[in-house]
Amino acid sequence: MSEVNKFGLKLRFSGPTVEKHGLDLYDGATSFYGFAQALQIATHAYMTGEIVSRATAMKGAEMYFGAPRHGSVLIDIVTVMEQYPATTGVAGAAFYDFMKTAFSKAAGYLKTKPETPAVQKLAIDETFFDQLSETLEGSLQRAHRAIDYGVQQVTLERPRSELVLFDRTTSEWVNTRDENPNVEEFTGNITRYNSISGNGRAFVRELKRVLPFRPGVNFPDNKRGLLTWSLHGNTVSGEKELRFWASKIESAKGDPKRLILADCAFKNPTA
Repeated sequence: MSEVNKFGLKLRFSGPTVEKHGLDLYDGATSFYGFAQALQIATHAYMTGEIVSRATAMKGAEMYFGAPRHGSVLIDIVTVMEQYPATTGVAGAAFYDFMKTAFSKAAGYLKTKPETPAVQKLAIDETFFDQLSETLEGSLQRAHRAIDYGVQQVTLERPRSELVLFDRTTSEWVNTRDENPNVEEFTGNITRYNSISGNGRAFVRELKRVLPFRPGVNFPDNKRGLLTWSLHGNTVSGEKELRFWASKIESAKGDPKRLILADCAFKNPTA
């Protein structure tokens, strides 16, 4: 294999329980399995610009265990690039910034902003990291098992600095409630929309916030034009208000995370 570059990451499990007894074998293994899935999905997205749900589909890079260190629950992970990333620069700063941005947003640190020009360029389409966050959710639920069963925190690190901290608060965020079967009516406007993936963002007046959304399986195809119309109105400060019917996905605490659209219509029928 011809290497383009190599990057180190670490997972550090810490807290009083770990210091006293070490890491529970089953809980720790389940957590590491979840982190391994999430890291491979995120690295694949970094390399190709493609978001997939299967960790085994990673192309263009490989990840390895580093050599274990006696007496600590610190897991070294080595990422070896086989090709240049399609989405960002290959420099270490861009790779670590991508990982910090992806995992922070997936864990509920929603105000995290990328720091490198390469990842800032990618984040212009906010729906990319919204979709990646949703894709990482199942893996991160498994990754939090050790935290749910007594470990105080886990940190994802780069050499000599921390990238993302995971704890009970992030566990409550990634462990979503089931989709609410009740479809509610909302009003608002589209602020971001990706016509290819169907993912977007909408300002929801009733919730007083911007939320990611995606059309449900039964969302009418002939209504997608209304989403584009609302986005255009938002861009040019024109008519943009929609009524939309959607079900909510909420965190374990009940915080709204995203909407699944069932239908939409002009708020003002004469628009």
